This record gives sequence, structure tokens and C-alpha cells, in this order.
Amino acid sequence: MEILKTGVKRLDDAIGGGILEDSVMLIIYDTYSLGWTLGAKILQNRIAEGDFGVIINSVLPLSSLSMEFKIANFDIYETAHNRDLGIIDIFASFNKIQYTESFVYYTDMDTSTFLPKFMTMYRRMLSEMIKDRRPVGLVVTMDGLAFLLGEEQYIRTLQRNAAIKETARIKESRKRPLNIFLVNRDRVSKRFISWLALYSQYIIEFYSLEEGNEEKMIVRKSPLPEFEPKTYKFRLKKGEVLIL
Repeated sequence: MEILKTGVKRLDDAIGGGILEDSVMLIIYDTYSLGWTLGAKILQNRIAEGDFGVIINSVLPLSSLSMEFKIANFDIYETAHNRDLGIIDIFASFNKIQYTESFVYYTDMDTSTFLPKFMTMYRRMLSEMIKDRRPVGLVVTMDGLAFLLGEEQYIRTLQRNAAIKETARIKESRKRPLNIFLVNRDRVSKRFISWLALYSQYIIEFYSLEEGNEEKMIVRKSPLPEFEPKTYKFRLKKGEVLIL
């Protein structure tokens, strides 16, 4: 399997060389952390390498989501208008918000029809926008999905989705995706995070500090043989991530 670079050299070194295609990176952070921006930067960097970005949004209206991403120098509208990004908008689907932007995918949705309707939106984006490019998915956020669907139901959905993904790996010849899960540990149970960790090949955890602008970053898991768990310092400076 191909190893793909994150575009953040210090991170690539920390995880043993890069991200395996078809893998999941879990980024865990707390209420005051900016660790989630690491996921946004990886997405942005992979888009610059020719991949297609897919944001699965479950927490905010599009206008608010766009403002949040600006802290990482990520312009959602510009990137989407360049046809490098699409949004599967779970928040809009549940709250019946209608957008005119062609890069936003949503539908009538409830908890009982989540997975089939989600897959329908993704397949439509695949044929209309992604085509033969590698999709890089950023889930904003897993705790948002747990809130909308309930933790137990979403764990079952995650299991079913893993089976669908395995079938696609066997039967399809297109470029395999990367997936990045963002989760705020303050909004979900430890049990929920434990299930997410099971389905993730990479785990990075952040802890914001009471003082200063640095955070503790722990790289806990990677499937690559060169990997060793280690603790780093993390900063966001003028929209760029620094790992020390």
C-alpha cells in the first residue's frame, strides 16, 4: 500500500513516514484545543497534491464552519469553487437548511435512514466531483455525529460502514481514500472514543494547557514499523501548525 505524506514533515516523521492509503487518523482534543487544525492542514496539503477534499460536517452551519477554518488559513469557499472540495452536510440535512452551492450535498435525513442516505450523497459526489481523484475525508466532528445519532447507534453505523469500505476495497480499483476523524473528548464518553480508536490506524491526542500558546501532543498509534510513541509540543502560528 502507498504511503502518503501529510505535508507536515515533523508529523510524517512522528508517525513513521506518512499515512497509509485507506487508513483512518483519529485526532482527539479538548474544548480549548486547536489540535483539530492539524486535520484541516493535512486535508489542505493533500488537496495541494491533487487529492479531492471531502468535509463531513455534523456540527455547524456552513457560514460558521467557514469562519472556523479560516484560523488554519483554509478558505472553504475558494477551495470548493475550484472544484477541489465538497461538503457532505449532515448538519444541514438534519436541520433542513437549503443551500444553493453545488458543492454542498444534503438530503432529508433522520436517524433511521442515516447510513443509506449518507452513502447516496457520497456516491453522487464521487460521480459528479471526485471522479478518479483520491478522496480525503475530514469528519467535523465524530462527537457531532454521536450527538445527532446517539453513541450506540453511531457505533453500529461505524461497524456497518467498515464492512462497506472493506467490500469496496475488494471490488473497486479506484484510488483508495484517507480518512481523518476529529473528536472532542469533552463531548463524548470514553467508551465511544475506545471504539473510534479500534477503527483508527493512527491516533494523535492533544491537551491544551492552562497558560501559554503551546499544547501537548501525543502520537499514540501508527501501523508503520519506524513508529515509536512520543510526546511533542504543538502550536498554531499565523495559520500554520508547528510541532516541536
